[in-house]
Amino acid sequence: MGKTLVYVVLLSILGFGVYYFIIRDKDGLYQEAEANFTFRDTANIGKIFLVNNEGKSILLERQADNKWLLNKIYPAMPLQMVNILTCLYMQTALMPVSANEHDRVVKLLAGLSTKVEVYNRSGEKIKTFYVAGQGPNYHGSYMITENAQQAYLVEVPGFDGYLSPRYTVDLNDWRSRTMIDWGLDSLASISIHYPENPSNSFTVINRKGTPTVNIDPSLTSKYTALNVRRTLSYLSFFKNVNAEGYLNGTIGLDSIIAHTRIRCQLKVQNTIGNEKAFDIYWIPSEGMELNDANYPSSMPGQLPVNVERMYAVDVRAKDTLLIQSRTFDKLLRNAPEFYTASPAQ
Repeated sequence: MGKTLVYVVLLSILGFGVYYFIIRDKDGLYQEAEANFTFRDTANIGKIFLVNNEGKSILLERQADNKWLLNKIYPAMPLQMVNILTCLYMQTALMPVSANEHDRVVKLLAGLSTKVEVYNRSGEKIKTFYVAGQGPNYHGSYMITENAQQAYLVEVPGFDGYLSPRYTVDLNDWRSRTMIDWGLDSLASISIHYPENPSNSFTVINRKGTPTVNIDPSLTSKYTALNVRRTLSYLSFFKNVNAEGYLNGTIGLDSIIAHTRIRCQLKVQNTIGNEKAFDIYWIPSEGMELNDANYPSSMPGQLPVNVERMYAVDVRAKDTLLIQSRTFDKLLRNAPEFYTASPAQ
């Protein structure tokens, strides 16, 4: 019984020593211990700089409104910012890398890592560390503090995965995917032109909540009574319109789009004169020839186009985006719909 008690006391002391000297976060953001990768005061983080060994870099800077700016040009994607700040807040050293693995892991961190610099709102550097790879069974990633000797396996408790993707240096991963975000009070006009069906084209002009819709002159004698309620509802759809992702840099995509028939040209202007313009293209369905004369008409037994997604080219920024039909189909309406009575309730 006495020996058992001695063993228990020794194990307790050893456990406390490991906790105290390796894992414990002594003073939050400014912890200098090599094992501390946790940032408890993420509200005080003002800048994050990521760079890999190839020189690709990402600069994230907090703005006065607490939104983040990417590489001094683009709005950063809010979800991606939540992910990295949550990771910084929760990531914890699980254990030091074993002696048998240490040389391999250090080489990995030296050759394939992402360097992470974290600054506070005053511009002072809080910490620099390196992150790379995947831990055993794809759990956690390896990290080492700048100028430290010991590397650690770092995890986010409760998250079964590795952390290095949170520190990606791919610009497309960080850019906000919001294409248009103007509400009824901000919208001045919306114009949609269908090159293959020009009679369906229209322009909605919004004057302080009083809309008018300009349509093809050939239709004005048939459609005279504007459905104001439907038009105002339509204007509300241009708040928080997002793409699925960026396709910039995709090999061969320019050639594909050059041989793909356009669906429409969309222009949206706000009340202070800012304009967004996108050319929207069909995506051919699998097995469909790009130059098929029937495309995008219906074909027996085969859908001629991808019914779920389309391409969108930002005319000004020259970005190519992948967009979802479920988001854009309610925007890409036809002129007669604005002059058709709503179904009886």
